[in-house]
Amino acid sequence: MVSVVPLRGVIIFLCLLHLCVQGVQDVDTVCLAQMTQYFYDNVQPKTGQGTDAQYALSIYVPPAHCVDSGTNIENVFDKEDAAKVKMLLNRGDKCELCTKQQNVIASRPVRIDKKTTEHAERVLLYPVGNSLMDKLLAKASDKSFVVFYSYNSPCVTKCLKSADNILEGLRNWINKRKIERKMNAFVFQEIWHKDKNKDLQTEFKKIDEIVPLYRCMRISNVMECQKCVNNNGVEPFCLPKKK
Repeated sequence: MVSVVPLRGVIIFLCLLHLCVQGVQDVDTVCLAQMTQYFYDNVQPKTGQGTDAQYALSIYVPPAHCVDSGTNIENVFDKEDAAKVKMLLNRGDKCELCTKQQNVIASRPVRIDKKTTEHAERVLLYPVGNSLMDKLLAKASDKSFVVFYSYNSPCVTKCLKSADNILEGLRNWINKRKIERKMNAFVFQEIWHKDKNKDLQTEFKKIDEIVPLYRCMRISNVMECQKCVNNNGVEPFCLPKKK
């Protein structure tokens, strides 16, 4: 006797199969907002004057954390680990896979000499092939969602235009992943104050051409996020407010 599979069950199976083949859904910006708020509440280091300090952090998380706003980052980066990262940053040290799950790296800018400072983003991304980011990616599975967060947007003069720019480091990150671009996100919160009169529309596209770029910022004490580049244009949300 031939068994009969209900047509509805076949349709559901095919739909699920299609989603598996297509990979992860587009990143839910609510998820990024929740993650960024957690960083701000639990990791954000301070300057000697008590103001928010620049730092960069990268973390890999299960893919559900980029599409399901019901997930809780504290399950993969708990407050004890977050406090440890904050303590290291406040005393000028790096987090080199310093959490229990070895899924976080972080750094503030590092003073090289009296005239030179290595910016936080570059500290994590270089030297290419043996960077903290390389070590993080070696731990992450192909199914992981990788977020690179910088409190300030990468500065145009050094991070994007100089010989010491971070673009090769970003390409190394994405080339090592060998999966869909949307399984990765570069997120910033504030616009670097010295760049507010620069051509950020052009410069932000340089990042987004390599890895999807997002901005998450607090509006009336609520964290909101948007993808910065859509249809080859940069969203006003990601640019300085017009005077």
